[in-house]
Amino acid sequence: MKYLIALLFLLCAAPASAQNKLPLDAISSYFSEYVDDERFTAVYVSGKMFTLFKDAQFDLDEMDEKEVAAVLEVVRDLQGIRVLHTDITPLKFYREAKGRIGTDAYELLFKVRTQDGQNVEAFIQDEGAAINELFLLVGADDSFAMLSFVGSIDLSKLGQLQKALE
Repeated sequence: MKYLIALLFLLCAAPASAQNKLPLDAISSYFSEYVDDERFTAVYVSGKMFTLFKDAQFDLDEMDEKEVAAVLEVVRDLQGIRVLHTDITPLKFYREAKGRIGTDAYELLFKVRTQDGQNVEAFIQDEGAAINELFLLVGADDSFAMLSFVGSIDLSKLGQLQKALE
């Protein structure tokens, strides 16, 4: 959860610009190919899951009611989250994903490559003040992860989340 919140903070600083829509076929195809593969941890959270939390009562030690409300406001229009992770031949899967998933229709948000071989890339598709998809690829000697957040993420709501969490 901390990583998701940190990622959302990064999006607050992201410039919004119009992009062509990219069909989710390549990402969906890649996810579908490995979702039942025992080498991977696979997570799919549907948009319905977020609507179930709308009226839920939370008793969280680390977050107050205002923080929970801000988080729920940001995620309420998500249509789904997909995550694939493996520590088996991770660089092979990272290179494969880079080759198969066309990122040309996305805007590169940030890219990190460290001296010890870790790679992190974040891409977005947006329309004005809303992000339609956030896509992350992570590859290192010990880990590969692909994360896709699909749905409407309002950048102004991310600012409200940041203020609530401060």
